[in-house]
Amino acid sequence: MQEPQRNLNDDWEGLDPTQPRTGSPTMLYAGIGIVVLFGLIVCVVAGYFVWSQFRERTTVDEEPAIVPPTAVLEDVPTATSAIAPTSTLPATTVPPQTPLGDGAVEASFTNTPPTIDGTLGDWPGAIAASSNNRVYNVASWNGTADCTAVWQLSWDNGNLYIAVTVTDDTHVQTASGNQIFRGDSVDMQFDTNRDADFGNGLSPDDYQITLSPGDFAGSSPSAFRYQGTASGAILDAPGGNIVTVAAQQTATGYMLEAAIPWSDLSLTPSQGLTIGLALNANDNDTGGTAVQEVMMSHMPNRTLTDPTTWGTLTLK
Repeated sequence: MQEPQRNLNDDWEGLDPTQPRTGSPTMLYAGIGIVVLFGLIVCVVAGYFVWSQFRERTTVDEEPAIVPPTAVLEDVPTATSAIAPTSTLPATTVPPQTPLGDGAVEASFTNTPPTIDGTLGDWPGAIAASSNNRVYNVASWNGTADCTAVWQLSWDNGNLYIAVTVTDDTHVQTASGNQIFRGDSVDMQFDTNRDADFGNGLSPDDYQITLSPGDFAGSSPSAFRYQGTASGAILDAPGGNIVTVAAQQTATGYMLEAAIPWSDLSLTPSQGLTIGLALNANDNDTGGTAVQEVMMSHMPNRTLTDPTTWGTLTLK
């Protein structure tokens, strides 16, 4: 028996013709668009919220950026920085120390100054130097070499102290004042600025102090001070002459003590100070005269106006 043929339009019979068909593509696309739009809105809002929170945290916690200086900063010395040398200290202005050479004499510091009375019992036993080199004689000298001198030196902040033991068989001293070198006497020549102007000419920092024992009769011990000039001469020094001198005659000559103020040499003493020095003894053996017949020195080539021929004195 044959099955009756089905009419496809029968499925739609009885339905509301205004109801849309569920399979329409327009409605599907519209729904998808709405979902996508809503998702975008949600993402934007969430992203803004997250960004705002992150920005707030980084703004509060972030340390300020360090900006490097645009110019080189000057090095400011601290309290431990080296002090700049003054005009008296730079190495370029300090002359090299002149070698001591021959004739180096030392003076020891003393806490107990000797009594200046012409007796040498309160002096230490060390011998500083001996004047036994003949460096001058007059043409009429008879050749008798009978004069020598042994020196001892000490110092303190006020004075340079001198003790001299002179051997001389005939004592003659008839002069006074700036002429006492023409009789029996001793003298000391000082270059007080040796390192700065060491040269073969005299200058105002060079001094000579002559010490006379007197004649042990009517004339008393005395001292006289001379000073170099800028022209190389040696003349009487102004002022000064406040040296204390005492002497005693002995069977073989005489003993002499002196205290020379550092102010007479325009010096401030200090341990280690070295200056130029020549130690000399003058001899006159002709009674009734004022003639420097012979000079003996601790320096074999000593000359009056050439400090390079003198020795040295160092304060210990």
